[in-house]
Amino acid sequence: MTLIVRTPTGMAVRRIPTARPLPGRADRGYEAEDASSDAATVWGLPDFACTIGALKKGSGTREVADRLLVVGQTGVVVQVKARVEMSDSPEKEVRWLHKQVKKAISQGHGTVRTLRNTRLTATTARGTTIDVGAHDRQWLTVVILDHPTPPDGVTPDLGDGGDVCVMLRRDWEFLFDQLKSTNAVIGYLTRTRGKSIELGTEPARYYDLAQADARATPGSVDVTQLGAGGRAYSEPLLPLKPVGHDPGDLNALRLVRAIMEDLAISPMSGASEATRQEALAALDRVPVGQRVELGHLLMEWMEVVADDADAVRMRRLTGLPGGVHMGFGVAGRLNQEMFSLWLQLRHYELQQRTGSREDQVSIGVQLTPRHGGNRRWDTTMISVSGEIDFTADELVELRSVFNGEE
Repeated sequence: MTLIVRTPTGMAVRRIPTARPLPGRADRGYEAEDASSDAATVWGLPDFACTIGALKKGSGTREVADRLLVVGQTGVVVQVKARVEMSDSPEKEVRWLHKQVKKAISQGHGTVRTLRNTRLTATTARGTTIDVGAHDRQWLTVVILDHPTPPDGVTPDLGDGGDVCVMLRRDWEFLFDQLKSTNAVIGYLTRTRGKSIELGTEPARYYDLAQADARATPGSVDVTQLGAGGRAYSEPLLPLKPVGHDPGDLNALRLVRAIMEDLAISPMSGASEATRQEALAALDRVPVGQRVELGHLLMEWMEVVADDADAVRMRRLTGLPGGVHMGFGVAGRLNQEMFSLWLQLRHYELQQRTGSREDQVSIGVQLTPRHGGNRRWDTTMISVSGEIDFTADELVELRSVFNGEE
């Protein structure tokens, strides 16, 4: 598919490649499921894509879902339907598509009911185990159709599926290639759920919404969350260009992704796997445009501290989706205690400004250059939650140290 998009700066051409070829060594249905999962883990983290084994039901077993995506308090049930043997009749292919959509929606609704009523664990694509069932998590269902040559003019009937999206595998891959974030893709799915369109036109809908975002008046910013020297940012939720389109931006994006990989595989000291998942979900909520800027900023700071071992640079991001409060820093030498005190101070100050105490979570990530070996830096992650307090003397001392570092 080739789209010609009219933008404020002129015409842009976007070529949407066909779905990635399947290996053809096993059942096409299973390979299509694997390919859909792979698309969600190239730029979306493997820690968010997971599977649940078959559950016992009566004297038999039942598969819960083909795949799941879980990020924080949001989950996606992924149902994949693949056409194995095509016919020469367009009418028969249309009937097959409608039948599979109806079947997949029913299966998705059944899976959501099971997840809401049963305590379940799932295995992530990284091999870790996470809790997915019996939570107040918001679920939606995505039906992915794998068809070599889908007929034109087919608009799926979603029935009463207000929390359902249906698309081709090619378009699923397009979304992850365009946004490079599981949370951003889920945000798009949440925005378009329950709104059926002709199969194969998902990229066109994406660009319609992206252009609407670009024309929209920026929303207001809660200035109570900003400290001294804070700046408000507003940007479209859906970028017109693929995230990381420019080579320099792609390197910045890779740096942020490398940090997320560090946090995903590093040993945890005094924290649970649930805390790790929470931190990864928080990082993935950083808007994709801000993620690129953050990567550039961290690279710039790494150059600074490389020449000055005493240099420290820090910045916070507030007002992110889900109320996430993130702190980022780069230091010439590792000092976890100082970084922790800085994050606790900013956590406390945010609580004082917003009045939010028990529910507030702050997550900090610091990079420290590493000399020698294959790695360029060490990554430290610290999480602060709930209500904390300082004495008046402690506040004076901490602010005298950190008020130059917002």
